[in-house]
Amino acid sequence: MDQEQLQKAQVLEYHLKQTEQQIELVKQQYAELEQTQAQLQTLETNDTKEILASLGKGLYLPTIIREKRLFVEVGAGVIVRKTPEETKKVVQEQLQHLHTIKEQLAANFDFYLNQLSQMIQEIEAKN
Repeated sequence: MDQEQLQKAQVLEYHLKQTEQQIELVKQQYAELEQTQAQLQTLETNDTKEILASLGKGLYLPTIIREKRLFVEVGAGVIVRKTPEETKKVVQEQLQHLHTIKEQLAANFDFYLNQLSQMIQEIEAKN
């Protein structure tokens, strides 16, 4: 294996690892949004008046529900009030967007893997 092929193989391996990490991050975000979607469904259908509101990682505050309108960040720090149903639509759009990103990343991963496999086959054919 010459130096140029080795560098190409290293670049492809780097891209594979980066893409794999990105896929895992998207999967994690997708799972979090699915959990949010389930919690919105519970809020919408449950008549409970008190919940534990998350203040951050592992930190909760008992909260009395006065109304079921939510404050939703819609980007760039802008917050608007939405019903649970409206919020579920926003979450569904985010899920669809993440699904598209995941498909694109999977296609990139397959491309890099295919390129690396072809390179290995060429090297083996030379030896």
